Amino acid sequence: MDAEVSQAGADHRVMVWIVLGVLAVLYVLLARRTSARLRAQAAANEHAALHDPVTELPNRVLFHERVHRAIGEGEASVLMIDLDRFKEINDTLGHHNGDLLLCMLGARLAREADCVARLGGDEFAVLVTGDAEAAATRIRAAISERLELEGIGVEVEASVGIASYPQHGDDPETLLQRADAAMYAAKRARIGSAVYRDGFGYSRENLELIADLRRALDEDEIVVYYQPKAALATGRVVAVEALVRWQHPERGLIFPDAFIPLAENTGLMRPLTHHVLDRALAQSRAWDLGVAVNVSTRNLLDPTLPETVDALLERHGVAAERLELEITETTIMADPARAKAVLARLRAMGVGLAVDDFGTGYTSLGWLRELPVTTLKIDKSFVMDFDSVIVASIVQLGRNLGLQVVAEGVEDAESWEALRALGCDLVQGYYLSRPQPEAVLTPWLRTAASTVETGGLSPELSA
Repeated sequence: MDAEVSQAGADHRVMVWIVLGVLAVLYVLLARRTSARLRAQAAANEHAALHDPVTELPNRVLFHERVHRAIGEGEASVLMIDLDRFKEINDTLGHHNGDLLLCMLGARLAREADCVARLGGDEFAVLVTGDAEAAATRIRAAISERLELEGIGVEVEASVGIASYPQHGDDPETLLQRADAAMYAAKRARIGSAVYRDGFGYSRENLELIADLRRALDEDEIVVYYQPKAALATGRVVAVEALVRWQHPERGLIFPDAFIPLAENTGLMRPLTHHVLDRALAQSRAWDLGVAVNVSTRNLLDPTLPETVDALLERHGVAAERLELEITETTIMADPARAKAVLARLRAMGVGLAVDDFGTGYTSLGWLRELPVTTLKIDKSFVMDFDSVIVASIVQLGRNLGLQVVAEGVEDAESWEALRALGCDLVQGYYLSRPQPEAVLTPWLRTAASTVETGGLSPELSA
């Protein structure tokens, strides 16, 4: 009996050890499996943090690391690439095909460079360690090769900006900023690619101004001046042009030539334009006058511009016909197809569209006829020196195309009378009034309205 009990105890202990052994094996297997899963999840999280979810290309963070490493090895160039007419393809064929297009182009770029990153939208950044300009040529050629989406042949072009270490910057962020500035210069000039130079706007002083401009938008330092426009037939003020100024707390009043190019080459152009439109439409409502606002290349290539304008018109209760957007010939020709699409949407809303500084750019007459513009503005250089042949030709061209013609730079009664004789519609210039802030122009407008002469406003009103 004792022997049986002893045997049973031994069997029990064996069983316990077997169970413990099995549990230990299971624990080890489970631990390994869990550890492998955690490592895989960590790797997936790290990949997601460093790559674009659409194209699987490196994102800005990883691109910075790669550029930093290349700088440490002594040679690096950054190419910023912006696709032309991507929005048109995306809208026509849908976002799925737009994403597919980005993936296909990303794969092409990866064959031509050391590192390719998608920074968002239709912008890519490329790192090369050889001849950057030759790489830009190869990249533009690769992008322009025909590809097919849903049985439709699609051709894409791109603008490329180049910045190289050490001549253009010694850190990844500076190189990216300067390549971006060069890319927009290439787009404006329609030259395909451009190498950064100092005139593109990123000196130490300009970088400080950019930082100040971000603050200025938040702290209401951006102010709007207004210059009246008068109808030549009656002399009455019928509209104003809104002109942006920066009331800097230390540098005083800064004119747009000093900061608009900086905003154009950064992400500040959209909020700056929104601010000016908002102020100008509020003043249009208060004065019961039409108002014109200048828009830049970056504005015109922004597909959300029509929605922004529509929302502000509704907010201020201003009819679309009271607003005119002014664009230059070079702005339009930076990307004619995209510009035409945005302008068509704005015109369909009822917004007026003016070609500013007409005669100084290179818009073809055939293209001008296709654009949905409503107004030609004769550049002030022709009016101030009064080149009667050119002025008369532009007035006649406007009449033939059914467009309103505005003359800028009218500084004396003789020019006023000559323009009226030629059949020009509207004028603006120092003879009428300099650009003034709202507080100054409001009483001036009351006086002007009560002292209109048949041939124009009295010269003393231009003080």
